[in-house]
Amino acid sequence: MGFHSITLVGLLLCAVGLATVHAGNDYLWGEIGPNDYHLAKDTVSKAFFVGLVQTKKYVFKQKDNLDALTITAIKVTDKKKSHGATAVLVSGGPGSKGATIQFTSERGYGIKDVVEIWGR
Repeated sequence: MGFHSITLVGLLLCAVGLATVHAGNDYLWGEIGPNDYHLAKDTVSKAFFVGLVQTKKYVFKQKDNLDALTITAIKVTDKKKSHGATAVLVSGGPGSKGATIQFTSERGYGIKDVVEIWGR
C-alpha cells in the first residue's frame, strides 16, 4: 500500500467518523403513504441544564375516538444536528389511534425535535 492509498483511507475514515458525530437522531416508524393525512406537527423542546440529562414525554391523542384515524407513520426530526436527543416509541404508533414518545437528551444538552404524525 502506497502513501497515497493510506492517506485516502485515513481521510475516508475521518469523514465517516465526523458524519457519525454530527448526525442527528432522526426516526421514522411506519411508512408515509400518498393517501395519508398529516394529523399533527409539534415541536418538542426542553432547555439544557448543566450536568443533567433532560427527558420529556410527548403524547398524541385524537379528540374523537369514534372517528379517529389510524396512525400509519411517525417521523421525528432532530433539530440539533449534534448532541441531539434520542426518542423511544413507548406505546401506540403505527396501527393504533395514539402514540407516546419519550425523549432523552445527552447529559448537559437539551431537547429540540419536531414530531410529525400521518394516518388514514
